[in-house]
Amino acid sequence: MNGTRIDGARDGDRLLITLHGSLDAMSVEALQSQLYDLTRLHDLIGLTGPVRQIHIDVAGVDFCDAAGLRMLVAARRVAEARQATCHLLGPQPHLRWLLQATRAADLFDS
Repeated sequence: MNGTRIDGARDGDRLLITLHGSLDAMSVEALQSQLYDLTRLHDLIGLTGPVRQIHIDVAGVDFCDAAGLRMLVAARRVAEARQATCHLLGPQPHLRWLLQATRAADLFDS
């Protein structure tokens, strides 16, 4: 994954997922698997109830291509399937531009 990583932490009904590095074709498959495991794990151990908000901190993302964008949209679908909202936190200008140019920004709650 070349320095790309994903971290997760739960606070009540909120799951914070932090992404670091590049979201590209080389890293997305492993990240998507980790993202699925992370959301599933927090559903299983959700002693405080189900996750209702998924916040994805993308401030540390230094590159994102179409594969990375697909992963973010897939994360949003995971949230929707769990009847949760999905928020992107701190997108850098390059990611903000990609989200707006593809109209994917509208998929994420602000």
